[in-house]
Amino acid sequence: MKTRRQDVSEDALTISRQSSTSIDRRENSEAIPTDLIFEILLKLPAKSIARCRCVSKLWSSILVRPDFTELFLTRSSTLPQLLFSFEKNSELFFFTAPRIQNPDENSSLVSPSYHTKVPIDRSSQICGHVRGLLCLTHLRVLKGRKETVPMICNPNTGQALPLPKVKTRRVKVRSFLVYDPIEKQFKVLSMTWPCYGNDDKNCKEYQILTLGTQTLSWRMIDCCLPHHPAHDGICIDGCLYYQAMVGPLSGISTIVCFDVRSEKFNFVKKARGMALYGQSALVNYEGRLGAIQSDGLHIAGIINSQTRSLELWVLVDAEKHEWSRHVYVLPPMWKNVVAEAELNIVGRTSTNEIVLSRHYSSVAFYLFYYNPERNTVRRVEIQGMDEFKHSRVHTFLDHVEDVKLMHYNL
Repeated sequence: MKTRRQDVSEDALTISRQSSTSIDRRENSEAIPTDLIFEILLKLPAKSIARCRCVSKLWSSILVRPDFTELFLTRSSTLPQLLFSFEKNSELFFFTAPRIQNPDENSSLVSPSYHTKVPIDRSSQICGHVRGLLCLTHLRVLKGRKETVPMICNPNTGQALPLPKVKTRRVKVRSFLVYDPIEKQFKVLSMTWPCYGNDDKNCKEYQILTLGTQTLSWRMIDCCLPHHPAHDGICIDGCLYYQAMVGPLSGISTIVCFDVRSEKFNFVKKARGMALYGQSALVNYEGRLGAIQSDGLHIAGIINSQTRSLELWVLVDAEKHEWSRHVYVLPPMWKNVVAEAELNIVGRTSTNEIVLSRHYSSVAFYLFYYNPERNTVRRVEIQGMDEFKHSRVHTFLDHVEDVKLMHYNL
């Protein structure tokens, strides 16, 4: 009688089938190649990958291999998701939902999946969403001194990795998580400024932390034009863009371009007639920087049912500070679909839809999709969020699943 059992070979990193007979005890081994194992495991969600790491040392060694984690991320990039974070009771709750494919113009429903939660405080900020990872900062008091500490979080695996505190005597810190696609390196860019007794809010210290090194330490870098970052940024092909002020009374007067690989700052002037403000959003427009804003009817740039049009500015030539302007007149149905909601711009999808949402969830939580080509607007309800009524919500487009385990050698 033949018996069959499964065995593993740690040298070849393959799972093999072995059969033996009771007569001569000879064994025939059929090795399953690693690439075939990869294809099987790539069909699993990120949560299942985390469980599979606990099966054996061999399985764990396969699932932490750089070629597998990179392949999983590449596969996930073809099916990007929506990522939501809700603030409640000093915690940040993360959910993901599938991206709506080819929807009609009627209201749609989406059911999100819960992943994890991390502790936060009132000063915590989300300062970057890149390749499935987020960077958070929060203010803590240690031995009577306040210090801002950044933390890298992976919503899909539930890991949260604290980073060394920024070396500064200043209290206020603003950070950005960035990524260099050529060297495949994550970095954190931080800027500091005093918060008391000084009207000049321009940052005087600029520091960079490169992840993936044996010893993590902050390095000072030079900036030719002191400035104050105004809002969240966006990383496009190895460049970080964010709005900034260069003087105490100047308002938002420039857009900063930080090259992640060279660690150099450049500055792009806004175009004539381009009014950047709090509700404006920087977006990825077919690999180029874009800025979306409302028609300016509301003094703070808030988008609501009375908004008549949206403007899209696309950076044509950064050296010449050249922009192109596109105006989208909103359809008559806009007023009824938006109703009483006050919206902010989340971003732009790869299918050229502009996504908007509330800063705080209400009785129901909705996303609004405006299609400039068809001049249509639709509302998508995110179901099951009753527990987070009136909670601060952050929405991220094109989220991908990263199953790489985080440690100081990211």
